[in-house]
Amino acid sequence: MNMENISKDDLFPSLLDLVRNNLTEFPNMDFSKLSLAIYADAQDRLFIPRREDIAVVYEDKSFEWHNDSIRALFRGNHIPPDLKEYPPEYDFFFYRIESQIILLSEHLEHELCDVDFEEIFSAMRRRPDGRRINLMHDVVWQAASLNMALSPCSESEYTAIFMRLEQSARTFNLGRSSKNYLSYLRDELSDF
Repeated sequence: MNMENISKDDLFPSLLDLVRNNLTEFPNMDFSKLSLAIYADAQDRLFIPRREDIAVVYEDKSFEWHNDSIRALFRGNHIPPDLKEYPPEYDFFFYRIESQIILLSEHLEHELCDVDFEEIFSAMRRRPDGRRINLMHDVVWQAASLNMALSPCSESEYTAIFMRLEQSARTFNLGRSSKNYLSYLRDELSDF
């Protein structure tokens, strides 16, 4: 899974169609720069109208991609390596999820605790298309969807990725109110 050199052949068909129809520079674009956007209301409160409607941005252009199911995005049967550490070939996938967590956290009135992230990652792993938990869960769901639409990801890889994220949140959890996972992410992602 290399998300730094994404070709049009890697894109999930419904996303590829939207990119072709909405972006005039399509033949020369860097697909790894397709990113997630979150809506803000007049009071700058962030929201997502429906998690299935994903706002995708490329440079100064945006469009909405509709995705009903993460499970429908599973492609291939690749078995991931041991994810006790973050293998380099998965760095971009982890980065695109965790950077969205940091961005959203900066705009929330109350930061989530480590236990909240454990719950979100566990739900993503066990029930990818399960009920909505909160705004952060929606953002993680959308980021995972976009990642999987950009580069083939098997169900085994997906499960291993979210098991690793859940383990990270659990490792930093020192109690009901600890926010060590967010602190760790801020430190780690400050270099990117």
